[in-house]
Amino acid sequence: MTLLARPAQLPVGAPRMRILYFNYEWDLRESSGAATHIRELTAALETAGHEVIVSSRHRSPQSVLDGEMVVVRGKDEDRRWRKRLRSRVSPYLHESAALARAIRGIAVEADLVRRVRPDVVLTRYSLHQFSSLVAARRCGIPIVFEVNAPLGAEYRRYLRRFKLVPGLAEWTEASTLGRADAVVVVSSVLKDDLVRRGVDADRVHVAPNGADPERFRPDLTDRTIRDVLGERRTIVGFVGSFASFHGIDALRAVVERIAPARPDVAFLMVGAGPQAADLSARCRASGVGDRLHFTGFVPPARVPEVMATADVLLAPYGSTPLFYFSPIKLFEYLACGRAVVAARVGQVAEVITHGHDGLLYEPDDLGGFAHQILRLADDPELRRRLGGNARLTFESRYTWRHNAERVAETLEAARRRSTRAVP
Repeated sequence: MTLLARPAQLPVGAPRMRILYFNYEWDLRESSGAATHIRELTAALETAGHEVIVSSRHRSPQSVLDGEMVVVRGKDEDRRWRKRLRSRVSPYLHESAALARAIRGIAVEADLVRRVRPDVVLTRYSLHQFSSLVAARRCGIPIVFEVNAPLGAEYRRYLRRFKLVPGLAEWTEASTLGRADAVVVVSSVLKDDLVRRGVDADRVHVAPNGADPERFRPDLTDRTIRDVLGERRTIVGFVGSFASFHGIDALRAVVERIAPARPDVAFLMVGAGPQAADLSARCRASGVGDRLHFTGFVPPARVPEVMATADVLLAPYGSTPLFYFSPIKLFEYLACGRAVVAARVGQVAEVITHGHDGLLYEPDDLGGFAHQILRLADDPELRRRLGGNARLTFESRYTWRHNAERVAETLEAARRRSTRAVP
């Protein structure tokens, strides 16, 4: 366990709340979205005058079998054998390891709550992580869960290599969240899902993700990329990990449709992944490779200027039965003050007003997707107007400060209810 205490940013007077924040991500280096959320929310809460103590109880990437650190020593062949064994066994032991960690963690976390003496516990929910709930209840401290995904459904849809007991993850999740003082979710779709599964609607509050207005700005650009793709061309950008749920099939289809017919349009692909390599190879084979630039992995410090180099930014999500996401990159797009073309799904359609601060198309409508891109390529004034409005929308609703204010309001309400309940 790593315990990180940050001093409050406002030194005058006592902190408004003392918050113990449990994080159960395996390793934040392996989950950039989670790392960004935890870091930015913590910093924004501190800036508002709260004291935040982050307890990161993640496993090392090397640990697989029982949730503890596995130190591998010995000959190379022995190490290779252990690695093969872990890769074969871990999908079947993943869920039982999560349950074991939760049970073992109760006493440790209760002791931590007693030592820290927070006003409220905030927990980033992870698979079967009910330990902080039990620990907080033992110590008489209110607890709020932060939920970023319906984990049972997410595992079954996107992490199928892990073999879960049917229905167990969903039952634990609903039972744990239903007993919390409050729950903060990142989207209204996710709130509706939890309410449908029995969590009290009055205790579920929506706090969309955000972006940093100082890091992501309209005035940034990467001159090297601009020179490579051509100053006179309209640069259409995509930023992501090139995972399937990012809409890579739709992205590939519109590139193959637009690039051969429109030499005045270039594509900027930011990120790494197997599908990025496949897309690059297909574009080179079709003779339009000179109009695409693949950056590969970009260090986080450089992402804002690379992102803002584009004139148009894409969020081509596909249709799914439960689009519960609150895409951080959508808010970063808006912060850059660029015209956004996005699928009309979930929270994306709640954030972007079509024709005002972006353009929407029906998910899986490839013709509509390409049409909106070409509208922007042909109309610089429309790009400027949408981009300017996008920045205004972002500044008024979707900074990390806004996210922290919504979370703090929920934490304070939970604390007040707990105080009133004490005889």
